[in-house]
Amino acid sequence: MSIELTNDELDRYLNVIFTGSKFVLVDGIFLILKQPDLLIIMHAMLVYESAYDQAVQEGLKPRKVLEEIIEKRGLFTKADKDRIIKLEAKLEGQQVLLSKTTKVKANQDRLKKIIADIEDRIDEIKLKKIQKMMMSADTKADEDRYNYLCWAGTYVEDGENRFWPTYDDFKKEKSAKFRDGVLSEYIIFYNGFSVDIIRYMARSNLWRIRYITSQKTSDPLFGRPTAEYTADMLNLAFWTNYYNNIYDMMPEDRPPDSIIEDDEALDAYMNSYYEDRSKENAARRSKRTTGGKLSAFDKEEVIVTQSNPLYEDIKYDKPREAQRIKDKASIKKRARRSRN
Repeated sequence: MSIELTNDELDRYLNVIFTGSKFVLVDGIFLILKQPDLLIIMHAMLVYESAYDQAVQEGLKPRKVLEEIIEKRGLFTKADKDRIIKLEAKLEGQQVLLSKTTKVKANQDRLKKIIADIEDRIDEIKLKKIQKMMMSADTKADEDRYNYLCWAGTYVEDGENRFWPTYDDFKKEKSAKFRDGVLSEYIIFYNGFSVDIIRYMARSNLWRIRYITSQKTSDPLFGRPTAEYTADMLNLAFWTNYYNNIYDMMPEDRPPDSIIEDDEALDAYMNSYYEDRSKENAARRSKRTTGGKLSAFDKEEVIVTQSNPLYEDIKYDKPREAQRIKDKASIKKRARRSRN
């Protein structure tokens, strides 16, 4: 079931996306978090690469190598893989059932509970592997990258100056608890809102009015070039287009509003819809490629002369009027013979 947001919550979330900024309170200190620009992101990738090389030199294994070691040592077995495959097959089956259940809400809720249970079981198995992958060089490099982004994007309350003047000041912060608290807030902010919140925004009137106005007036959607879109901006643009395509569907194909407002039910419905369309398209293509004699009267206004390469391959239908005249002449001829 999708979430429900008040207008105040929706407006506050949209403001965070529009400004690329967020106010937070950590240990009694007001801070402003800002999304990084492209130069900061590029610099953060250099920090990542440097930290990755250093981690490998210190003996940490790259993620791919560590994954192979985990499998060789039986820490994540073939049986675990097979269980995931079976559970994913069950999950797909339940999602298909959900796509066909569009009227009885009790049945939808029951199927969603089953789906959530299967997803939890899959995550539980995968967690065995994820926990062991935490000691990879990639993970250490990611930590340094996020540290740099947090330093570069954390400002004092006026929003003009960074809270830590230099990156070294961030790394030398005396209160590890405070720094970790800010880092946690920034990682959540940087990665963006959850998909269910973004989807709720995408189909809300408060957002759609702004989106439609932007389309009609040719104003930039978020007041900036697309190359500078944050993760939230990209997600909101994607899901807005997704719902627009659904609203533009033919009435007989479009799901009811109760399904559109339910993320899980809508995903299942649309997956089933696109699968059916794919099968129909394949069937039509198959019919078009079927061989055999052509009929000159299968389509209207077909004219093929003797010079046309298809002339010898066409099976010509007999015009009905000509056949009737021929039949009458044959009857008269047989009648004259019988009298003689």
